[in-house]
Amino acid sequence: MTKERSSTISSCSSVSGSGNGDAGGGGGGGSVVAVRKGISVYMAAFFLIAQMAGAGFLALPRALADVGWLGIPMMIVFCVSVGFTGTRLGKSWVILEERWPEVYKGRCRQPYSEIAYRALGKIGGKFTQYIVVIKLMGTTTVYVILTSELIHRIVQHATDNTCVLSQCHLILIVGAAMVPLTWLGTPKDFWQASVLAVLATVVAIIVIIVEIFTSDRFPYEPPTYPNPTVKSFSLGFGAILYAFGGSAVFPTIQNDMANRSLFWMSVIGGFAGILTLYLPVSITGYVKVGDAVESNILLMLPVNAAVLVAIAMETINIVGTYIISFNPVAQSLEQAFNLPSRFGWQRCVLRTSLVIIQIFIGLAIPNFGKILDLLGGSLITFVTFVLPPLMYMKLIDDKNPKWRERNIETWERMYLIFIMTVGIVGGILSTITATYEIIVTSFDNTCFLNFKDCPTSYE
Repeated sequence: MTKERSSTISSCSSVSGSGNGDAGGGGGGGSVVAVRKGISVYMAAFFLIAQMAGAGFLALPRALADVGWLGIPMMIVFCVSVGFTGTRLGKSWVILEERWPEVYKGRCRQPYSEIAYRALGKIGGKFTQYIVVIKLMGTTTVYVILTSELIHRIVQHATDNTCVLSQCHLILIVGAAMVPLTWLGTPKDFWQASVLAVLATVVAIIVIIVEIFTSDRFPYEPPTYPNPTVKSFSLGFGAILYAFGGSAVFPTIQNDMANRSLFWMSVIGGFAGILTLYLPVSITGYVKVGDAVESNILLMLPVNAAVLVAIAMETINIVGTYIISFNPVAQSLEQAFNLPSRFGWQRCVLRTSLVIIQIFIGLAIPNFGKILDLLGGSLITFVTFVLPPLMYMKLIDDKNPKWRERNIETWERMYLIFIMTVGIVGGILSTITATYEIIVTSFDNTCFLNFKDCPTSYE
């Protein structure tokens, strides 16, 4: 049966106005149509690459060292699997447009939660909304910490390792600098950030690979490749999941497309690009450095002009990705507090408060690798491996005489169940391991105890 709308869930504006022509997907949605301007398939693919390649690739050599040589096929399988669930997430939105065109042909602040609401009911929608907000808050907090790490390396080089600004000071500075950037609207309002992020990632990866092969420091010792333990495998699993964990933002990007039904093309292009970027830097770092590779491969490089350029470009990448990933968090909370969607003082106050919370977390645990492992194993696994297949299958299985008939092939259903199972089992193991690591090691290096110190690492 058709679920009734609840005003406490809705984050979508109804279709107004006119014109002829349907910019959105599938048939069977009634007579309501809208002319919609938005980003292209190619620009959406750029957004997907920018959103996923923000910080994850820096930790992939370490993740590969944690899981061993099995990590290479794992990365390929995860890329294909997450890409597949991403296409199903896009189809889920098309189904919503078909069945409730008067609601979903307009703009939505939190489309991922809307899919969950239609598939899993009011409680499921609310639960998903909270999970997505927490996940994206954690992810963007990682970006604040990572940006402070990168800038700290530049400051160290410029001052010959003299303690002028610690990473803790820089977390405060970076957080303050991010505030006005968070006041922007939806991703289509800052498409330039996506292009800059992708170009910056490409430059950073090229520099990393060249420096590893040409620097006398690599290998500074004969690399070793020990077999993974349960603990190391769990941590590596979480880091790899993090690198592909952008599903929560996918519907937001799709929502800004001129033709949302073509989102699957953007997903294929985006994930092909991501794998092309990820594999070379991961394999190079692990082969040349082995088990000694650190959680941030870029910070292992000896500082020279090329490395400084890479650090600067990656900082641009992180800032662009931060803007894209922060936006759904802000829109979700603005919906919850019934704030206007246009620019105003309410938006500025709310989004500034969120950044202050991120700064506090960054000062408490100033190590991006630890938070990355925890997020990858827990929330990212849930919103990337578990929810998209579950929501898609539930929407297909819900029947109504007024709706277009849809079915899932047996192989597809089995593959989706397999993806969910891998995510649940691996996610539980990596979450437990990452939580233990944070409790045992990270709080010794909290900025609240070492704020004036200038350690070379917060590992």
